[in-house]
Amino acid sequence: MGIEDWGYRWLKRYMDAPAWIKTPLGRVYGLMPDSLRHGNDYPRYRAEAGLSSPGEIAQLTESRLRETLKWAATTVPAYAALATQLLSDMPVSEWLALFPLMTKLDYKRAPEQFLSGGCTAAERLPMQTSGSVAEPFRFSLHKGVSRAKEAAYIESFGQRIGLSRRDVVLSLRGRNIRGAEAQSGPLQSYEPIKRMLWISPNHLDAAYMAGHVDAAVAHGVSFIQGYSSAVYELARWLDFNPRPRFTDAVRGVQLFSESAGPDMVALIGRVFGCPVLVHYGHSERAVMAGSMPDDPRYFVWPLYGHVELVDEAGRSITAAGVQGEVVATGFDNRAMPFIRYRTGDLAMWSDKPPHPQLPGYPVLERIDGRNNDYFVGRDGRRIPVASLGGLRPPEFLQIEASQYEQFEPGRIVVRLQSPAPLDPAVLAVFDNYFRTKLLGLVEPELQVVTHIERTARGKRRLMIQHLAASSAVAPDAAAGGMSA
Repeated sequence: MGIEDWGYRWLKRYMDAPAWIKTPLGRVYGLMPDSLRHGNDYPRYRAEAGLSSPGEIAQLTESRLRETLKWAATTVPAYAALATQLLSDMPVSEWLALFPLMTKLDYKRAPEQFLSGGCTAAERLPMQTSGSVAEPFRFSLHKGVSRAKEAAYIESFGQRIGLSRRDVVLSLRGRNIRGAEAQSGPLQSYEPIKRMLWISPNHLDAAYMAGHVDAAVAHGVSFIQGYSSAVYELARWLDFNPRPRFTDAVRGVQLFSESAGPDMVALIGRVFGCPVLVHYGHSERAVMAGSMPDDPRYFVWPLYGHVELVDEAGRSITAAGVQGEVVATGFDNRAMPFIRYRTGDLAMWSDKPPHPQLPGYPVLERIDGRNNDYFVGRDGRRIPVASLGGLRPPEFLQIEASQYEQFEPGRIVVRLQSPAPLDPAVLAVFDNYFRTKLLGLVEPELQVVTHIERTARGKRRLMIQHLAASSAVAPDAAAGGMSA
């Protein structure tokens, strides 16, 4: 096990420490070899993340999937009944089909049933994620393995745009800054190990942007990583307040954690004049995918985990262009294997050729967000939030952000963040836009606000849906919903 996982319990203390403590520690730590920092398996994961031989990838993927399923069936109580059914001469696809589809709720109800008896408590790294729900989801990673593997793949992802360990990164990914809430408190914090300038997630509004840009210039930032919404807001501010000394120095942008529409990516790319990559992954570390500088599709790393798409009834989707839910089977987490895990994210397979540099990689044409990212019409029809993307009227440039919240079918609250009141004519354009896009089935209630609250991690939730899935009928294919 590497130092990264051994010292994980002290990570917050390190991040909150003053610069005179972090700087010398970071310099010493940076001199340590990868095998000591991340563990002995880190070089292997880096090599696997860069494989480009379709034959080798296919062989390793099948072997890794077979090992994962066998381990789960023989050591995890929830899958014990399957152990005798896994015949050595059975195709691995048939093995996989024997396992049930699992949801986050299944793991929450009986978490101990999904812990492997083949790993001790000392080999488990307790984690939790709350996402957009009130109750945290608690699970276990494999200590010394899961986080090391993720770090290797993230480094490989950064190399697609030339990011190296010598570069300084501006991070807009929601790490709280100690003392930021105090008057005149620090709004940025520099972390010397990963050479990252962190920005307070509670200070991402226009009033603070100039200070963040000045700090980025002072630290020599050349790359940006962050939540799509946060980087988009920075780009919008720069579009109206050009700072070429900053934007000209940025050589690449990586967007994490949130769905990014084509219009968002286009604006970010235009403002910074560099490649913009979009990343897909989740805290459970069962799947990871990312775009390429010349291709916006999502290329799934085949040796990180196995990906399926299923419809609402759980049936497999293999045809391109048909929307389904992402189901992931993660490799290498022996402490708590995630097998056929329904992520709640919607995507569709691509019908275009694979990328020449990534042969053998499964390709998702796009990822449309969560399966609860929808509006419910007055007739019960479910309309995806993604239907509001695409070309928008120029009046949208007058608002800083938007958010939707639904309490009853056929009605939504649309919050428009603007530092000043909006002209009635502009509001009329917004009203018509939402009515048209929502097929006349949803009545928009426009609310102009000066600030839209963020989560503790700095995310700005686009859709807050209070209606249960039972409130909606089967999605309308014409509206881009999930097809049966």
